[in-house]
Amino acid sequence: MRFDPKLDGGETGDARPLWQRLGWMLAIWVVSISVLGVVAYGIRFWLKG
Repeated sequence: MRFDPKLDGGETGDARPLWQRLGWMLAIWVVSISVLGVVAYGIRFWLKG
């Protein structure tokens, strides 16, 4: 089976507006920072306990 770049769906990502792509990137960043904060708080609580 050969790789066909027309079948990977890459052109659909560029079809979305810039604000929507930036919004998703911001949302993923916020969630990742929040999870990191929860883990750090959990470790801090665990070490102080």
